[in-house]
Amino acid sequence: MATVLKDALRRLRSVKSREPSDADCVEFADWRDEVADALDALACVLVFEEDRVRARAEAAVAREQAVEIRHRCGAGAGEH
Repeated sequence: MATVLKDALRRLRSVKSREPSDADCVEFADWRDEVADALDALACVLVFEEDRVRARAEAAVAREQAVEIRHRCGAGAGEH
């Protein structure tokens, strides 16, 4: 179990370290989805329920942000 937890934490750190700096909207939204996936994977192996709940909540927020970003980008692209 400890190895699985370490792997999930490493994945999350790796994904977060690849945050796009001057990315376009789609790239940034894709990254937020990837962060959400990593958080969900981490939630599956966390020991404490409160930590699992928090990780899943953070994943949900990241997915919502990705949707909002895509919506803004789509709306902005249509206005030009």
